Amino acid sequence: MRKPFRCLPTGDLPYTTDKAATKMMVKLFENIPFLANLPNAAADETLIKRTLMNTPGIHIKDKKIIFNNDEINLKQKLVSMDTAFNNPIMENLEPYGFNTFFLPKYWQIIERIKPAETVVSLLGPFTISQRMMNKEGSQLLSDKFYRKVVIQAISIKALWIINKIREFSPETRPLILLEEPLLHKVGDVKREHEDITRDVIINMMAKVIAKIHDFEAKAGIQCFEKCDWKIPIEAGADLISFDAYTNPNNLNIIPEQVNEFLVNGGRINWAIVPVRNETMVKNLTIDNIYDRFIKTIEGLIIAGTSERLTYNRSTVSIQGDVNHLPLIFAEKALILANQLSRRIPIKS
Repeated sequence: MRKPFRCLPTGDLPYTTDKAATKMMVKLFENIPFLANLPNAAADETLIKRTLMNTPGIHIKDKKIIFNNDEINLKQKLVSMDTAFNNPIMENLEPYGFNTFFLPKYWQIIERIKPAETVVSLLGPFTISQRMMNKEGSQLLSDKFYRKVVIQAISIKALWIINKIREFSPETRPLILLEEPLLHKVGDVKREHEDITRDVIINMMAKVIAKIHDFEAKAGIQCFEKCDWKIPIEAGADLISFDAYTNPNNLNIIPEQVNEFLVNGGRINWAIVPVRNETMVKNLTIDNIYDRFIKTIEGLIIAGTSERLTYNRSTVSIQGDVNHLPLIFAEKALILANQLSRRIPIKS
């Protein structure tokens, strides 16, 4: 078994072959391999598709999520999904699994390396609820029925992949990273829909996270926009992942909640290696990104968190997808994140 990770693998990668992606994985993420998303190798690969594939009533078109109430045998299909959710044995989960371009190689890596941890990203419940609409184009978050569909769909995918990982490496602990790119819109949603309260949103996340915990796996919430991090913390997330390059002070306004999160075993991922464009990556050095990281993390400590816990329970990563970058710069960003993770001070 490998030592715990300090560099969180995240983002769409630039590779056009699984061989190239595997080579990078073994080199940089041997301690925590992840199910890479390779849209340059398979254009239709998205987190939406990965998360909602084979979900009754759901149709995905041009990254839009449409729920079709007129689907044939929909009621019966939803009953079967409910059974899988409440009795999540592999026989019940298997019809709701997914395929991705990199999945066969991922299984080989897990079986050969047998890492302590591994990461699989899925789209989170709040973001899916914001993107899912009926055939008439109305959002469905206000309806408890559709919220249930979202919660069950994500949970079943998570439990399926957790079970599959353990078939190849029983001791590996999966981290299901629930990506919530629309979490910053919580305020707008609450203003537009009075019945969509903060508690409703927390409850959605908490139900998915609780299901993941039932299978002794970890759950993270990732959002690279400025948002209210008390929501994922109160929902029970084990890791929060934020854009520490663009929004370095996002956690500083809630130091008491963040410190309690760390005391209870939570981890913070600082996505601090910028990847927005080629110029930013071209000018990066390990020294300047390390200095920026130290100043950013010290800002949270000054705000009121424990120095020991803040450092020792931190990971780092790139700031987002790198499939839009030339390969040389995409790999430079990944290498810098890995180098930075090895420099994180350990505090006693």
